[in-house]
Amino acid sequence: MSDSTSDPKDGADVRVLPPVLFLGSIGLGVMLGWLAPLELAAGGRLRVLLGLALITLGIAAGAWTIVWMRRTAQDPDPRKPTPELIFAGPFRISRNPIYVGMALLQAGVGLALGNGWVLLLLPPTLWLLLRQVIEREEAYLARKFGEPYETYRRSVRRWL
Repeated sequence: MSDSTSDPKDGADVRVLPPVLFLGSIGLGVMLGWLAPLELAAGGRLRVLLGLALITLGIAAGAWTIVWMRRTAQDPDPRKPTPELIFAGPFRISRNPIYVGMALLQAGVGLALGNGWVLLLLPPTLWLLLRQVIEREEAYLARKFGEPYETYRRSVRRWL
C-alpha cells in the first residue's frame, strides 16, 4: 500500500459531486412533473409509506457510511485523498454504500411524491454516477492500493 496523502494530486479525478448529481436529478424530475405530469396514482398511502421507508433507509445508509469514514479520518468527498481502505461497517456490504443510500433516497422521493419522472431519471443518474464517479474512484483506488484493493473488489459487490 502506498500512502500519497500529502500529494495534492492524490484523489480520484471526479468532476461531478454525487450529491449534486442526485439532487439535480430529483430537481429535474420535480420540474418535469410540473411541466408534464407523470403521476404514480396507484398505491396511495402504501406508496407514500414505502417512499418514506426508502428515504429513511437512504439517509441511514449515508449516515452509517459517513460515521465509518470519519472514524478513519476519511473525507466523503471523492476528490479528496483516501488514506486507507475501509473493510468494516457498510463497506462489508457494498463498495459504494453512500451511493446506494443516495439511490434509495431518490427512489423514495419519487414514490413519496408519486412522481414518475424522479423514478425514470434514476437509471440515467446511476449510469452517470458509474461513468463519471465510480469508475474514476475505482481506478484511483487500484493505482493507490494495488492488490489489497483488487482483493476487496473481488469480495464485495459494487452496489449490494
